Amino acid sequence: MKSKVWTLITTLVVMSLLITACGSAATEPPAAAPTEASTQAPVATQAPTEAATTPAEGPIKIGASLPLTGDFSDPGTAAKKGYDLWVDMVNKSGGLLGRQVEFTVYDNASNPDTAVADYEKLITQDKVDLVVGPFSSKLVIPTSEVAAKYGYAFPEPAGGAPHVFDRGLTNLFFCQPASSDVQGIPFVNYVLSLPEDVRPKTFAVITQDDPFTLGVVEAMEPLLTGGGLTEVLKEKYPPDTKDFSSLAAKVADKNPDLIIGGTQFEDSVGQIKAYQQAGYQPRGAFFTTGPSLPKEFSEALGASTEGIFSAISWFESSTTETNPEFVKAYREMYGEEPIAEDSANAFTVGQVVQQAVENTQSLDNAKLIAEMHKATFKTVVGPLSFTELGQPKGSFMALQWQGGKSVIIAPDYAKQADPIWPKPSW
Repeated sequence: MKSKVWTLITTLVVMSLLITACGSAATEPPAAAPTEASTQAPVATQAPTEAATTPAEGPIKIGASLPLTGDFSDPGTAAKKGYDLWVDMVNKSGGLLGRQVEFTVYDNASNPDTAVADYEKLITQDKVDLVVGPFSSKLVIPTSEVAAKYGYAFPEPAGGAPHVFDRGLTNLFFCQPASSDVQGIPFVNYVLSLPEDVRPKTFAVITQDDPFTLGVVEAMEPLLTGGGLTEVLKEKYPPDTKDFSSLAAKVADKNPDLIIGGTQFEDSVGQIKAYQQAGYQPRGAFFTTGPSLPKEFSEALGASTEGIFSAISWFESSTTETNPEFVKAYREMYGEEPIAEDSANAFTVGQVVQQAVENTQSLDNAKLIAEMHKATFKTVVGPLSFTELGQPKGSFMALQWQGGKSVIIAPDYAKQADPIWPKPSW
């Protein structure tokens, strides 16, 4: 009897264990839910499939660092308007390669070190597909090195000093009609064409210590002295200079017929106001950059702009292919404010990028660099092509302020008005 009882008990235990095992197998989940400590992505144990390695068709990412504050804030803000307008027009027309463009801009506060860090971040962290350049040779020189290090094309709107091109970089493209150092030559040609009895005899150069401004004035000096003018004074000042009274006193003491100012915007206004206070009245005056910003220059100086010369790469009433469309679109986006040259130059960068991408059907920077070297691009500043080192192959125009606005006075193909000489009092 005892044996039968133990047999029955053993049988029941075994059956119970079998039932429990079957129930566990039926209800246990395939894998345990991860705990908080195990939320890291699993390590791949095999090569991903082709579909997994192909990114989704998202936006094309383009990045830039611009001086939206600091010494170059006025032209930097104008350049941003040109970039933004190009992005808007491209996206409304279907994007690039059928994809929308996403444009990221960082403010470098006119600081080269910040600009360098911005492009490092755009390329290595933001993983942008393309980059476009900042404003000014001072910022272009170091940032173009960053783009070159990573093999990125670097079309840029406002960095054409000699040192931009003498480093042997082949990824950089200056999207204006000519390198900056030759922009004063049309004005020099005009001065030397004046009759002997009205031609200036002496000149002074007061310039910011900046690669762009120095490039321009140092190209003008030997041409003027070779044409018979005598340089009576040359002074350089730091870029952060605000008080020009002592420099103006030196100029007034020498009283040159012609003053050449190597300036950005704020220092062009600062120099002129200091000359007014010092009682200096030249027969001719040429300044870089400042006079090409129509709204800002007029608001800062009013009637004192009359007769001032400068150089420009673009003008609003040009009938160059695509320019009327650019002007119309600018008016629709920003209203009736005067269009700054820097906005047109930044828009030109966008046009070069767009045509290079469309021509190659690619975002591969090596292919885009090769295309930018060999193609001729239709832009608002005219047909644009580049040398091996990214120098444009055209020329600048000379402008003069007349009747509260700037007009083109040379060369003949773009001439809008005869120049005024000598300059009225400011």
